[in-house]
Amino acid sequence: MRRYLRAVAGVLAAGALLLSAYYLFTSPTNSGPWKALFERLASAEIAGDEVSITNFRRARYNAVGEPENILWEERRVNLSALKDVWYGISVFGEPGLAHTFLSFDFGDGDPVVISVEARQRPGQEYGVVTGLLNGFHLAYVIADERDIIALRTHLRREEVFFQPLSLDRERAVALFLSMLERANRLVDQPEFYNTLTSNCTNSLLRDTEFPAWRRYLDWRILLPGYSDRVAYDFGVLDQRYSVGDLREAAHIDPTAFSLGVPDISARIRRNFRDKLPELAVAHAPLNR
Repeated sequence: MRRYLRAVAGVLAAGALLLSAYYLFTSPTNSGPWKALFERLASAEIAGDEVSITNFRRARYNAVGEPENILWEERRVNLSALKDVWYGISVFGEPGLAHTFLSFDFGDGDPVVISVEARQRPGQEYGVVTGLLNGFHLAYVIADERDIIALRTHLRREEVFFQPLSLDRERAVALFLSMLERANRLVDQPEFYNTLTSNCTNSLLRDTEFPAWRRYLDWRILLPGYSDRVAYDFGVLDQRYSVGDLREAAHIDPTAFSLGVPDISARIRRNFRDKLPELAVAHAPLNR
């Protein structure tokens, strides 16, 4: 029996080494095939204050969370209209396993979400270990909130926390532009996604002045479900409230509105502000 177990262990170890070698010595590529949600990469053209986004995604899903209809659009925004930046955390497992994303609100009821994701091929499912072995590519998905948020709140039944960042206009615009520039680079220079070093959260932080060493050593970044605590320490969440109070207000209750309501973005924001009436009055748009 022991000999049999040793043989099985040896085969598994050899397989793991071969798989690791395959992934680690494979070059990143944008060649397909890809899952339908990742067939196209977003890019942007910037001319002064005018930004034109190509492959802006509007995916709609069936009752089990599978993409049913995917529209790829050209989206134009003006940087001078940028009103707010909101930070989202979608917790899908314990301890603190989560996805993070940013939403840029231009005041037109149709915010622009930038979500750094693991680009998957047909038949692939997200996995932490696969993400460590160069099994996924990196994608900057640019989409609407019904695509990114409603999928997680109403269909995947994840716990989603969503709240505004405290940024001045210069920092907010710089953050948006730097993320668009990174999306553009991925079109010509593909990269691998990595669970620890190039995931949704530390990729977002790469586009800020957040200390580089903390991106990879702070356990609250490695477990993004706690990343709002880091944002609070870094001073980009409202300091008049405790991080616990902000987190409670930021929690999206999916029973508060149906998936089909037309003003889902407005309702999500009202969800936060109604819980903190003082903040609804005191929170001002970005400085002009």
